Amino acid sequence: YAIQTTEFIGDANGNLKAVRTVNLDWSKKGENGAPFTPIPGTEKEWPADLCFLALGFRGPEQLIAEQLGLATDQRSNFQAEYGKYATNIPGVFASGDCRRGQSLVVWAINEGREAARECDRYLMGVSQLP
Repeated sequence: YAIQTTEFIGDANGNLKAVRTVNLDWSKKGENGAPFTPIPGTEKEWPADLCFLALGFRGPEQLIAEQLGLATDQRSNFQAEYGKYATNIPGVFASGDCRRGQSLVVWAINEGREAARECDRYLMGVSQLP
């Protein structure tokens, strides 16, 4: 958590021998609108001979938030109340990672289903969705 890989280091034969990282400060926005800033002096090299990639999530695309005028929180997630999922823009709903930040896929599935029900209520006045 709060660590970014900056480099994979290989040996002369192209085999992985280490991973270089830096700690992140999530309280300050970085360059290009990133929701974090690398902390100078926290660089570390970790010996490694195998690496599994888990692709991270830096937050939802900000262009659409800017174009629509969507309210965002301090982590750049779209603001929408849990259970209601309505944003500050009528008819626009947010759920899953774009609302709560990177999390488990089961949360995204659950919130997606609940948001669909709230969209149905918004459009039809009632919902038959579970």
